[in-house]
Amino acid sequence: MKEDTEMLDEVVVVGYGQMKRSDLTGSVVSVNDAAIKKSVPTSIDQVLQGRAAGVQIQANSGTPGASTSIRIRGINSLNATNQPIFVIDGVVVDSATDDENSNPLSSINPSDIVSMDVLKDASATAIYGSRASNGVIMITTKRGQAGEATVTYDGYAGWQEMPTQLDMLNLRQYAQHHNDRSVLGLVEQSSSFVRPDLLGEGTNWQDELFNKAFMTSHNISVSGGNNKTTYAFSGGFLDQDGIALGSSFRRLSLRANVDTEIKSWLRGGVNFSFAESKQNVGTDNNTIMSALIQQPTVAVTSPDGSFDGPDDVWMPENPVGLASIRTNNNRKTNFRFNTYLEATLLKGLTFKTEVSADWNFNNYYYYQPDYQFGIKTSDTRTSKWTKTNTKYWSWRNILTYNNTFAEKHNINVMVGQEMSQSNWETQVGTATGFLSNTTPDLSAGDITTSTTTGSRVVNSIASFFGRAFYSFDERYLLTATIRRDGSSKFAKGNKWGWFPAVALAWRASQESFLQNNEIINNLKLRAGWGATGNQNVSDYAYMALLSYKTTPWGTGVLTGNTANPDLTWETTHSYNVGIDLGLFQNRIELIADVYYKKTKNLLLQLPLPAYLGSSGQGAASNPWGNVGSLENKGFELTVNTTNITNKDFQWTSNLVFSLNRNKVLELDTDNSSIEKSYQPSSASYIVTKTTVGQPIGQSGDIK
Repeated sequence: MKEDTEMLDEVVVVGYGQMKRSDLTGSVVSVNDAAIKKSVPTSIDQVLQGRAAGVQIQANSGTPGASTSIRIRGINSLNATNQPIFVIDGVVVDSATDDENSNPLSSINPSDIVSMDVLKDASATAIYGSRASNGVIMITTKRGQAGEATVTYDGYAGWQEMPTQLDMLNLRQYAQHHNDRSVLGLVEQSSSFVRPDLLGEGTNWQDELFNKAFMTSHNISVSGGNNKTTYAFSGGFLDQDGIALGSSFRRLSLRANVDTEIKSWLRGGVNFSFAESKQNVGTDNNTIMSALIQQPTVAVTSPDGSFDGPDDVWMPENPVGLASIRTNNNRKTNFRFNTYLEATLLKGLTFKTEVSADWNFNNYYYYQPDYQFGIKTSDTRTSKWTKTNTKYWSWRNILTYNNTFAEKHNINVMVGQEMSQSNWETQVGTATGFLSNTTPDLSAGDITTSTTTGSRVVNSIASFFGRAFYSFDERYLLTATIRRDGSSKFAKGNKWGWFPAVALAWRASQESFLQNNEIINNLKLRAGWGATGNQNVSDYAYMALLSYKTTPWGTGVLTGNTANPDLTWETTHSYNVGIDLGLFQNRIELIADVYYKKTKNLLLQLPLPAYLGSSGQGAASNPWGNVGSLENKGFELTVNTTNITNKDFQWTSNLVFSLNRNKVLELDTDNSSIEKSYQPSSASYIVTKTTVGQPIGQSGDIK
């Protein structure tokens, strides 16, 4: 088999437990640490790129340590997040972020990972209920093994550079283009462009903004133990300079795992990690866009050494100058831990209690001094500081019974209870009017123009869940799951939601007519259905809220949110049919899945006319409601082959193909549409529109 994929009977982590791959009835794909060693990822989401069918990963920014958009089997929601959750050694980590440059997963050292299991269909993810509507990625980190202590070091150093550049006009081509336009009367003639053929190349802004960047990583680990206690400790340091001017990422990480046998019937353990990182954004997407549309006639610097700029007010600022003078960085500290006790009550019956936490302390600093780049000037000195603290904890209790009867009937039954709480605290301060660029602290700004704001949000989920697995003679497999979640984000009477799932599998290769087949050594047919929920709306969205507004007559009060006590769960129903086929002793492995998902009761904000009391100053005043539906359907194919394998040489191949089509089935009215816009540069913005009967965000008008 490929070293990137799990062997048939290896253990796969699937929601509060483990199963043999041969016992799986849902759609699960795995990637192990061999895949990490073949790449140089900054964060764990990059490891999955191109390795898991149905998983689409797209970078939101080229900044080192920046966030990515992760989609498992398409887009399930129009307004709520579509990011999956990561479960790292039992700790739930939300991969969603509101900042394209900030990645909550960048605090995790990829060198600490043993395996990643992607749960894709609802029969596999339903055990996580409301959190699993966008899929689940289970991560297992390295743990100690009994034996003599082992010390391991791995590291690398290298350089990164742009593989290619966009083909832009040089100075001669730009001058000729200008002259051609002047002949048509579109622009005035320029005395600087009389003889374009005598001009040089001009400024290549891509050469000026992008350069060869150094990157290095160092990791050391110590592991070992005896038949009662095992341990694993690791530390890592990553230093990555960005290809774009002024960007970089640094991370220091520490991790420890300890497992011990307290009594013959009782085991316990703890694992924790600490990470501290600093990300310099430097060149952002707006700066890159400015470089692409900047004139080649503009020099980077003037003869006196100061930054030059355009002589046209409609052209953007000098991108190299902006990237050089701005302070734009994120500093993050993360602490994550999980501790458990597991008791064997009777033969085959165990009880496990587990406490997990994930704490993040984020500090964002921004300062832009005044400048003059040619005709483009700014007299304002601006500073913005943002501090965000997030704290998540959970406590779960699980009772598991596992036994085999008459050598053919295997039963695994699990019931559990979980409670969790998330806390967010944010403080934002902005100031202008600084007397000097050497004192960018907020307290040095003009007090009359300074602003401060902050918020604190707490929400919680209570859950009860159960899963039953039955197999007969390792041929016929059945998995049934049910979970009931209660969320503080909904009003009384709508807090609770049911999320069931069921899946069947037939291991045809275990039948007598295929057991000794020389070609087919594994053949399994799978089918499943399940439902998952989504409660990702604004906190207190079901309540009537007020907001404050400064007026010439003092502070006024506006409607902050229109109440909707009937607000409830968004639900996705998923159907999946798949086949696993292994040929020639698994030298060729084929995995194919066809799926259909329909999301109902979409959580959307409904527009209100101004005469009903809407402030008209943002969607925050519009009520949330459950309206509309959408669908996703697709096909996935994975082909793994072992072409050559011996003690001196190994050649393996991996082919992944995914096809997903989504369509909006309903909105609040047949003629409704949802428009969203984002601004890639100061000169333009892109508008996407979602309408009934069409794919999500299918248009892309530039205005």
